[in-house]
Amino acid sequence: RVMGNVGLADVDECAEGSDDCHIDALCQNTPKSYNCICKPGYKGDGKECEDVDECENDYNGGCVHECINIPGNYRCTCYDGFMLAHDGHNCLDVDECLDNNGGCQQVCVNTMGSYECKCTVGFFLSDNQHTCIHRSDDGMNCMNKDHGCAHICREAPGKGGVSCECRPGFELAKNQKDCTLTCNYGNGGCQHTCDDTDTGPVCGCHQKYALHSDSKTCIETCAVNNGGCDRTCKDTATGVRCSCPVGFTLQPDGKTCKDIDECKDNNGGCDHFCRNTVGSFECSCQKGHKLLTDERTCQ
Repeated sequence: RVMGNVGLADVDECAEGSDDCHIDALCQNTPKSYNCICKPGYKGDGKECEDVDECENDYNGGCVHECINIPGNYRCTCYDGFMLAHDGHNCLDVDECLDNNGGCQQVCVNTMGSYECKCTVGFFLSDNQHTCIHRSDDGMNCMNKDHGCAHICREAPGKGGVSCECRPGFELAKNQKDCTLTCNYGNGGCQHTCDDTDTGPVCGCHQKYALHSDSKTCIETCAVNNGGCDRTCKDTATGVRCSCPVGFTLQPDGKTCKDIDECKDNNGGCDHFCRNTVGSFECSCQKGHKLLTDERTCQ
């Protein structure tokens, strides 16, 4: 490049490496000078750049569970019992029962964020919470079918024969038999946020998600990325409903709109030629004919 009338070639400081841009900045050459611009995920004047902590805001980086800041970027992770959705932000329940019946000897029941094993009639769950033991009718002990413990039964001579314990993440109720779920186990059965209260876990949802009528699941709303819809998004009690304008058809994913090729069906009703367009079609006529006002007939 030549600058003005001086005939001196412009020095490209960026190419020469003679700039003083920060290591996390981009150098942009300009006539007679250069600019330093911090890379995406960094802030500063270009001479000094520091990492932006995307997790350090009320939105939690858009992550519904945990947000981990990394240099120039961030990533979302999910609690145990959940997996990251394709959008990289939402967390979905993992159905542990699909993998080797969850390790349960008899019945596996999937729950939000976890699972539990159950036994058929005549059996009760052992302390390992996976295998089943045949019940006994003799005496008030842990082998008796009426021991009453919701989770773990321990032999306790002098205390009526048994004492009850709960699995990790549960608390023993006042009746000393039942177990109350807490947020420490399977996120309390909540998909997004969980708060412990005197009556048990209360679930909530990340910003712009709505709590389902089951009080556990969080459903998409049109406020988040248009609900994932290509075109029109409508909020319903069960989540978002996508729809497409005339000339498009909704695809099996329930989100994407695909152009309808009207010309494939009876030539679009055109007398002569049919040309498909995005969301519509056009008729035209052979040489020597003209298209009538119905935009289909040729004369």
